[in-house]
Amino acid sequence: MTTVATSHLPAGAPVLTSDVIGSDFGLPLVRPTRTRGGGRVRVVRSRCRAHGGVVVWFTDGTKTPPLHGRTTWVLDEPGPGARGAA
Repeated sequence: MTTVATSHLPAGAPVLTSDVIGSDFGLPLVRPTRTRGGGRVRVVRSRCRAHGGVVVWFTDGTKTPPLHGRTTWVLDEPGPGARGAA
């Protein structure tokens, strides 16, 4: 299991996220997750600094709420149990 800090998260990286937890002006919100169960693989489009933290945008139109501190992301690694980016 490889993890990457939000500050080093590259565009195009497939990461594990939660299912939709709410919305922000009509955009679905997700959070990083540590397990495959109950989550999804999403591909990072970009990240940007926002008032209150860092927001990560994904290619499927979802985003995170502003994240603070040392948030890390689990990269989806190809292997026998990997689902791949949907």
